[in-house]
Amino acid sequence: MTSWTVQLLTILGVVAGAVLSFVFTRLADRARWHREDALRWDTRRLDCYGEFAASVKHHITISQRICAGLGLPSSDQPLEAGAGLAMLADAEQELGVKWEHVLMLGTPEAIEAARDWRHIAWHLEWMARGLRCDPAEYTQANIDSGEARRRFYSAVRADLGIASGPIPDPVWPPAWQQTSLQPPDCPIT
Repeated sequence: MTSWTVQLLTILGVVAGAVLSFVFTRLADRARWHREDALRWDTRRLDCYGEFAASVKHHITISQRICAGLGLPSSDQPLEAGAGLAMLADAEQELGVKWEHVLMLGTPEAIEAARDWRHIAWHLEWMARGLRCDPAEYTQANIDSGEARRRFYSAVRADLGIASGPIPDPVWPPAWQQTSLQPPDCPIT
């Protein structure tokens, strides 16, 4: 081979190496960007779902406490309806904001499960407002709330790729609560 052929092959080798280096670096950067982007959105969805769940639980807890004050079967600390309804209105407003975030960031399955849980929360709110008052219906609404909560968390876990298995079924009522709600004869010191 002549010297110019060797030089040409060397230059072509350097150019091919540079092109391949550029292509592989670009592909690696692109893959890293996609991983970081997915992580960023997963983090936002996790925050969104967590805030929504906390808002629904807060709304439901206020409703249950008002219902306890109305004499419906509950072990919750009773809450006077006047103060409770104002708190319930604030909780509903906060829940509405968190709901909008779920609509923007959630998967269709998570949105559907969130909507179902929110509807159960409204059912309990109606009972707290005195629009419905059947004790059996109240008990069933609480059972439905637990099932809707479990469906929501299952949908969220699927969306976020959490593959540790299904959420265990709760034992309800817990063993300590299966006894009488009458306070024991404990001396207060």
